[in-house]
Amino acid sequence: MKFGVAFAFQNYGDWDRFLALERGEDVGPPAVSDYQIWNEQIALAELVEPLGFDALWTMEQHAAPYLMVCDPTQFLTYFAARTRRIDFGSMITVLPWHNPIRLAEQITMLQYIMGRDRRYYLGVGRGLARRNFHAMGVDMDTSRERFNEVLDVLQLAFSQEIFSYEGQFFNYKNVSLRPRPLDPDVVLGAYAAWTTDTSMRKFAERGLHPLTTLNRTMETYLQELEVFYQVREGAGHGAGERPIFEAPLYCCESEQEAREGAEQFFREYIDSVVKIYEVGTEGFGTAKGYEDYRTKGSQFGDGSAQDAMESLTAKLVRDAIWGTPEQCAERIVSIAYRVNPSQFVVLLGLGSMSAAQMEKSLRLYAEEVMPRVAHLRSREPAVA
Repeated sequence: MKFGVAFAFQNYGDWDRFLALERGEDVGPPAVSDYQIWNEQIALAELVEPLGFDALWTMEQHAAPYLMVCDPTQFLTYFAARTRRIDFGSMITVLPWHNPIRLAEQITMLQYIMGRDRRYYLGVGRGLARRNFHAMGVDMDTSRERFNEVLDVLQLAFSQEIFSYEGQFFNYKNVSLRPRPLDPDVVLGAYAAWTTDTSMRKFAERGLHPLTTLNRTMETYLQELEVFYQVREGAGHGAGERPIFEAPLYCCESEQEAREGAEQFFREYIDSVVKIYEVGTEGFGTAKGYEDYRTKGSQFGDGSAQDAMESLTAKLVRDAIWGTPEQCAERIVSIAYRVNPSQFVVLLGLGSMSAAQMEKSLRLYAEEVMPRVAHLRSREPAVA
């Protein structure tokens, strides 16, 4: 099992001002600039390789102070040039927002900067936030069809030197991707994150591999993993890779400090989730292909903002990695034996967590937690 880390790049304290700005109110500048958030978390990301992690991960969001990385491939290319050993991953690149040839070129360039000895884990999904789709000029009703077409073209570009394609949104005749990809399996063996049963099944049918999201309970995820592998194998794609598991982290020297921080920061993160996805409003789950979010399977509660806050916060506090180094190690071992992940990715910087708190947590995790679970690197734990 490998150990990865990601940073949230949240400007959580700016949400109220931002929402007022959306309503057309006269507001001043943010109390904390996005530039400060970026400077602080870029400095933390610089520590990932020296502290002994195996991979640096990032995400994609647009047009809000939620997760302020709007181009995961560009972000990772910067760090590919500044590192020599670590791998990289996106959780997730939202395919409907991309031109497939342009994305294929960006991924290929990232591969060339990384070199042949390092791996890029491409995580993909189709997006949920109405604001994101509006900002990217993409009709949310077409997200599933766009996802499939972008993935089709990526797979052709990475597997055939010259190809043609005719779709609803993209059409190509005798196109070639140059420079040629170093590793076609980056796309052919991509990972997918889902939040509904429908998406889970469709991703499995496409032959993708599993990547967790933060809003599934452990029990639900384990049940869905079993179905995912069955559907994937039934579609002729084989057994599939072990999952990549993602969890928030808050590691402290005292249990009380860790508990207080986890309850505060995880709740603030869920508050930002409710805001970005507009849970409890007509902006949530009303587009074509998103019906499950209002009826079943998304685990956003009963559809109200308050229930989503309570249910998702309780889920994070229960399943995330928080506590003293010894407690964090115990949680990781427990999850490893239940989920059997190929990689364990921790997420830092949720809510109003300060840069100093993030760095302290990151260093404790690297220096005192990872040595306690080092045996997981060299063996594959059996699923309980």
